[in-house]
Amino acid sequence: MKFILSLPPPPTHQAALRILKTRDGRQFIGKMAKSSAKKWSVAATLMMKSEIAQKGYVTIDGACYVTIKFYYPHTKDSKRWSVKSNQQFVKKCTRPDLDNLAKSVLDCLVDAGAIKDDGLIVNLILAKYYTDTEQVVVDIHSDEVEN
Repeated sequence: MKFILSLPPPPTHQAALRILKTRDGRQFIGKMAKSSAKKWSVAATLMMKSEIAQKGYVTIDGACYVTIKFYYPHTKDSKRWSVKSNQQFVKKCTRPDLDNLAKSVLDCLVDAGAIKDDGLIVNLILAKYYTDTEQVVVDIHSDEVEN
């Protein structure tokens, strides 16, 4: 199962977390409804659901392997390095942290129905690069035969 999300990489999940209150005054940690992380999450989930329906993917409910690659637009320095070294992709070694980015995408995979639970992931590979096209590419494999 492969998803190519033509969205910029997500804002980090932590930026959207706040201490909120229920109607009766109890406090809890939740995501702000209007946050950019929430908007990204909704858009990514819709794109994944559409692809799942279109390609007839079945929800993975066993051990799976996930690779997520985040592609950011070039900066002046990364563009120079890419031309100088003749590379299409340049590794991005700056913020945001990969572990924070991954959480947003994994939550979307579960919400879209690609995998039953993100606890089923036994191998997670993450990478971030500078390139000409902003996108997020998610590749999921399981030991079972896929469609």
